[in-house]
Amino acid sequence: MGRGESKAVDIVVVGGGGAGLVAALAAAEGGAQVVVLEKAKDVTFSNTARSGGMIMAAGTRFQKAAGIQETPDDLARDIFARNNHQSDPEVTMALCRTAPRLVEWLVDRWGVRLEFVQEFKYPGHSQFRMHAPPSRTGRELITQLWEAVEAHPRILFVPHTAVERLLTGPGGEVRGVVAVTQGREEIPARSVILACNGFGANRELVRKYIPDMAEAYYFGGVGNTGEAILWGLELGADLAYMDAYQAHATVAYPHGTLVTWAVIVHGGIIVNRKGQRFANEDIGYSSFARYVLRQEEGLAYVIFDQRILALTRSFAELRESLEAGAIRGPFETLSALAEALRIDGPGLAETVSAYNKAMRSEGLDPLGRREGHPLHAPYYGVQVTGALFHTQGGLRVNTNAQVLRKNQPIPGLYAAGGSAAGISGHGPDGYLSGNGLLSALGLGYIAGSHASRALARA
Repeated sequence: MGRGESKAVDIVVVGGGGAGLVAALAAAEGGAQVVVLEKAKDVTFSNTARSGGMIMAAGTRFQKAAGIQETPDDLARDIFARNNHQSDPEVTMALCRTAPRLVEWLVDRWGVRLEFVQEFKYPGHSQFRMHAPPSRTGRELITQLWEAVEAHPRILFVPHTAVERLLTGPGGEVRGVVAVTQGREEIPARSVILACNGFGANRELVRKYIPDMAEAYYFGGVGNTGEAILWGLELGADLAYMDAYQAHATVAYPHGTLVTWAVIVHGGIIVNRKGQRFANEDIGYSSFARYVLRQEEGLAYVIFDQRILALTRSFAELRESLEAGAIRGPFETLSALAEALRIDGPGLAETVSAYNKAMRSEGLDPLGRREGHPLHAPYYGVQVTGALFHTQGGLRVNTNAQVLRKNQPIPGLYAAGGSAAGISGHGPDGYLSGNGLLSALGLGYIAGSHASRALARA
């Protein structure tokens, strides 16, 4: 296992992304000796690292300092409204109530730098409640978590080490893992926390459970191949929401960089090759991705202006797209922009005119959009495609993040993040921005805390 001797440990965490690192910190704080096994060489391949680093929480002191008074119940209300009350109500409420404690714990206990985000609200949020690193990147968040883990004397982080299977006892209880580096090694443990994300990189499983995204561009971590779900099935674990996923509508193509949805929130629009809008952007980036993929060659075009560029330059995602040459502009006319993007100029001009009139309250938006801002020269544009970010279905867990089998906890087994069933209901439409990191970090915190308390009671 690298440093240290091979011997029984208190808790093995499978996966070194956001869920796994938070689980390890929570468990170690409770006095447990923890080993984190990560099959990649480093943690920058995780979905947390690829995210915007936005942790949603209602009721933090940071939110209150901004003059906003709300409770975890308010956040839960928005989640349920988004997913049509399809997510597990108890797990959803547990995560919402854990969220403010989690954010303040990250800042106060581990020195994670988080800022309260007030520049914009993602669709579906009734209030400002995002907390993110200054760079607005998951890479910065995961780096800070990893530094805290590396410095902790009770945590051993072992990269480039895959887990092959779980060790079980005669009653089906989990007693450790079999890890593979240059050879196989049994690592006995009193508890195992599965935090190895979902199955987005496993095309066979995506084709089985999410056929609509089987051929879509995959933007998540390459190591997310569904092992946790397969191990759970071998133990008879319950699965839930396997058709659920988070997609994104604005991945620059062919550059492979992300165009932050803040561009759309601040007034950008999305058109096809005819220069026409084809869906209401207010539905959010996950739901909108399907509509992008239905366009010719699965491509669309984000159109925005200088004002929006100035408002979103703080997002590292946008800067990366600029540096990659994905974003075209500035152009003083829509016809020049259309020519650069190779889309229909008159169609684009007509679309922008209708949109601008609606945003100036001179008529209704043709697609029912309510939030936006008129576009003015100079203009910018970028060719994008829809992409699968991460799956939202997985092992069914209870409010302690314990994996369930016939609605009963499997002794010694926990799941967090993409390994566990999420809180987005079914399909892509129930995904509220922030659900992914709340499930990852929130269930990681719950799992690590509960597992360490269980050890103390034993």
